[in-house]
Amino acid sequence: MRANRTRISRRTWLQSAAAAAFSAAGCGRRFGQTSSSGSQLKVFNWSDYIDESVVPEFQRQTGCTVVYDNYSSDSELETRLATGAGSYDVVFPSDRAIIPLIAKGLLRELDRSLLPNFRHLDSKFLAQPFDSTNQFSAPYFWGTLAVGVRTDFVHGAAAGLEPLFDERNRGRITMLDDMENVVAVVLGHLGYPLNSVDPDHLKLAKDKLIEQKSLVQAYTSDSYRERLITGEAWASLGWSGDLLQADAELRTIHPKARVMVIIPGGGTMIWIDSMVIPKAAQNVELAHAFINYLLEPSVAVLNAKKVNYATPNATAREQLPAAMLADESIYPPAEVLARCTALQDRGPDIEKIEQVWRVVRQ
Repeated sequence: MRANRTRISRRTWLQSAAAAAFSAAGCGRRFGQTSSSGSQLKVFNWSDYIDESVVPEFQRQTGCTVVYDNYSSDSELETRLATGAGSYDVVFPSDRAIIPLIAKGLLRELDRSLLPNFRHLDSKFLAQPFDSTNQFSAPYFWGTLAVGVRTDFVHGAAAGLEPLFDERNRGRITMLDDMENVVAVVLGHLGYPLNSVDPDHLKLAKDKLIEQKSLVQAYTSDSYRERLITGEAWASLGWSGDLLQADAELRTIHPKARVMVIIPGGGTMIWIDSMVIPKAAQNVELAHAFINYLLEPSVAVLNAKKVNYATPNATAREQLPAAMLADESIYPPAEVLARCTALQDRGPDIEKIEQVWRVVRQ
């Protein structure tokens, strides 16, 4: 988030040249103790979530063939893994998706001896509640839920979600099609705990979203970035890195136009996406090699510069440009992070969120 991130145009970088490189045959080299000649690695990831040079270079180093597919929601990923469709070797679930994937026995334990680059990870992003010993997962990126605003159309100061409820932006607002994150961030906007399932709190969040509905152009987790770039949308709830990518692309088209990224000062959702190996993986050693390669600091730097999300790789972070590290929409200050929280597993209480969302979207 990621999450139904659905993030998700957050991540279709499979341009024809890269796709051709992905399907190239291996050249018979060895990677560590694993013979990769003729081997195939199947990767399933969010779109726009890796630097274009990374996979071709991994193929060159290992002599393997990488088949690289994209998905747009955690539910799509879980369905693929549960049905065995694709038989992927490495996937990138959000934090909230890992809990059910582990519970259903769909993930394989990581062999830490095959991941020497694990040492580069910042301990702050390890031992998270969704995998307390990192038995199954290695963090890939982290980020926040944010608001993107076209400053050439939206005027006035904003510190949070205000542009998403402003009558002046009628018909130019997009919201994520993601019930848990939308309800959570609106709860925060109203001053309540983001993970609250208190009926009174949820009623107020529902009322706020119903009141907003006539202003909303679309509930989309896939197209908000493009809508901001074209000017079809002026204010969007989205994932911080997606919004920063929209800003960077917009400036190449209209140098004076900007997408300002607002991290709500009162707190927002924070997420971690991880690298895991499905239980049904066909090439387990090569899967470890790929994860270890992505944990290599120089590779993590390339990816961080490309996608504009925060890296949990401490060594890589030291090598990033100062301007990127100083960008508070990528690395929020400590006082803002202290007010952020991850989505919790609501258990049976998820039905309360579903009820709210059904009414809002009907």
